[in-house]
Formats: sequence, structure tokens, C-alpha cells
Amino acid sequence: MVIDASEVRFDAAVRLEGGRVASVEPAEGLTADERETVLAPGLVNAHAHLDLGTAPAGSPGESFLEWVASVMEARGERSPAEVAEGARAAAGRLLETGTTTVLDIDASGVAGMGLSDSPIRLVSLREVIDGSPAERNERTQAALELAREAVAAPASERRASGLSPHGVHTVSDELLGELALLARSAPVATHWAETPEETRWMLEGSGPFADWLGPSPRSSGAERLRRAGLLDGTLLVHGNCPAPGELALLAGRGVAVVHCPGSHLFFSRPGFALGDLRAAGIAVALGTDSAASNADLDMRREMRLARETLGVSGAEAWRMATEEGARFAPWAHVTGRLGVGDAGDLVRLRPAQGVVAARRDGDRILDLLTLSEPAVEGVWVAGERIEG
Repeated sequence: MVIDASEVRFDAAVRLEGGRVASVEPAEGLTADERETVLAPGLVNAHAHLDLGTAPAGSPGESFLEWVASVMEARGERSPAEVAEGARAAAGRLLETGTTTVLDIDASGVAGMGLSDSPIRLVSLREVIDGSPAERNERTQAALELAREAVAAPASERRASGLSPHGVHTVSDELLGELALLARSAPVATHWAETPEETRWMLEGSGPFADWLGPSPRSSGAERLRRAGLLDGTLLVHGNCPAPGELALLAGRGVAVVHCPGSHLFFSRPGFALGDLRAAGIAVALGTDSAASNADLDMRREMRLARETLGVSGAEAWRMATEEGARFAPWAHVTGRLGVGDAGDLVRLRPAQGVVAARRDGDRILDLLTLSEPAVEGVWVAGERIEG
């Protein structure tokens, strides 16, 4: 049994009460078949766009902006019912591959409504955007109204709301400042430093983003968030191309960067600078991004790709796919661990290679779980076994 990335116990069982872990006890009478499985915390997907459904990723196109335009066009052609259906399919894929909590960026609010009956633990981050105007306009006001509605939504054991200013390059200073006032008790995520073209426009006002967005703020994204009072504790998505000095600005702010290895591979991006983030003391979580830029919505695959492309250990990949993302879920008991009092969110995994052969070696067990994609034989959310 994996308690967390630092502790693996053998021949142990979890007792659940009221949707939480009541105890972790020695297991008696395990069959040979049961001894070949691993009970672990449910995976936490720190970044998804479930409203884009499960359609397999196509081609990234000639440029990132062309890809963005094609995704927006395709989403605009779908009815609300179709968007909701796609979101349900996406959440279903997450559950069947071992994810129990997802932080989802919802562009229209339809995905959250469509997932009302899904058993997954959902943090619905309402996306707001006004195109980064120099002064407040009608889009700014409309975005604020959506944000106010989102933070006022009631929370439950499996549902919570938050905010997602779309990106540091697509939201105005005015809107960022207003969102900071609204988000004092709500999780916040934003796309940040995803491409070199974005960073170039932010600092210099030149490049392909200039035709799309107009005048530049002539400031780094991290600095804009800091000035607005929206930097501390924010989840920053992608972070592939930070501007000089940005990592130092992020240090000690309680932020985390979400890396999506499958999406990174889809766009054939250069190596992710994990070492620089670590040197600055910045945590990194894993996410899938969307089906529009990933071959699958499967956190097992993201861990495998992280092992292959980042050179991290099994323990590091596991922590990135559980504990680091769980810190941004607004339930104190959702920790990405299986300690007493933690959420009863579990997954039973069967690695292709024998668990018994690796007994008494916790690092080897974590290798079995992260170097391949072990079969999922059971998923529990809040103590409830998910069927289907």
C-alpha cells in the first residue's frame, strides 16, 4: 500500500468511515492475487479543460495561435448539450484511469453543470477573459459578473468553485485586481509563460501576439499578478518560458507550476526547466490539459512521461500527481495521501510486473506504478466505490 510518496506499507488495509481514512491496519488473509495489487491515494489532475471532451488530439498546426483559433472555433460550434456530454465523458475517462480529484478550467460554466451527477471530486475554475485591454470595457464587466457568480456557488463534499483568469496575457490589470478581491478564499489558476511568443509580447509588445492582443503591458506575467495582489498561492499552468527574474519573484509565494507532459509532447516543445523551478523552491504538479492537445486524459500516462522526459524518480512523479495538486483542492482532508483523517479517495492498481517480487522495496513499488501504466481495478471517492 502506498501511503504517500515517502511511505509504502506491505500487507496493509485501509478502514474507511464517513468518507475518510479511519485507520491503516495490518491486513490478514490476503490472497496471492490480492498481494499483486497496490492500494494508493487517488490521483489528482491539477489542470484540465473537460469542456473540450475526449476527442483525440489532432495536429498542432503551423503555429500555436492557429491551434488556439481552431480549438475556439470547434468549441463554438458545439451546443451546450454537446459540451456537457463531452465533459461527462472526459470526467469518466479520468475516473476509470485512477483520478479522483480534478482542477478543471470551465470556459462557459456548462462543464460544471454537466458534471452535477459525476462522482469525481471537481474544483470548477470559472475562466474569465477580457482580452487584456488598457482600460475597463464591456468584456471586463461581463467577466467580473461571471467571476462573482462563480465564487458565490455553494460548495459540497465533492464540488468547489474557483477562478481562472485565462492567462497573464489575456486579462487586463483592472480585471486581475478585481479578481484578487473576489478570490481571497477561492482557488485560482492561470495560464502563464506557455510559449516564447507570449513572453516576448508581454515584455516587448512584438511578435505574433501583438496582432492578436494589441498593446503590451511591458511587464512579466508574474509581476502583473504581484501588482494585482493575485500571485500568492496561485496555480500557474505550463510555465515553459518564464521571463528573466520571474522565478525569483515566485519564490516563497506558495505557488505551484502545473506541467502537462502529454501536452508538452503534442506541441514538440523543448525540455521543461524543472531544475530551474526546483532551484527556486517552486513546486511542480502534473495535469493532462485537454484532449485537444493530449492523446489521453490519463494521469498514469502523465507520470510515465514525466519519468521519461524529466528524469524524476518514482517518488517524485507520484508526489507531482497526488500531493502537489491536492494542496490546491479546497478540502483540508484531500491531501493526496492515505493517512488517518485523509479523504477516502483511493485507487487499486495492478502493475504488469509482479508486486510480490518487489516486496519490501518501496522505491521499486513506486517504479512499478510510474514507469508503466498499471491496470486500474477499483476507484473510491469519499469512501464510495465508483462502479463502471
